[in-house]
Amino acid sequence: MEKDPFKSDVPLYDHNIKYNYQKLPKTLVDLIKKLEEYDKTGDWFNYDLVFDELEITSKTLYSRGYITSYDYKMILFKYGGLYD
Repeated sequence: MEKDPFKSDVPLYDHNIKYNYQKLPKTLVDLIKKLEEYDKTGDWFNYDLVFDELEITSKTLYSRGYITSYDYKMILFKYGGLYD
């Protein structure tokens, strides 16, 4: 059987970074939970789509003062890398 090209055998985010995201706005927590579910199934395609949404939402919330610079950077480091 051919391997599904939309599935990954490697982790999709950095599991070594410890960060308590429970204090974040519900919108971000929901996106992070989606990412973690996609990671469990190795679904990199949908992970990438949701990560884009997480990145945009995080940047918007940071620029409006709803999350700190630390929160913003940790979210990006843990779930996709900091590109700014």
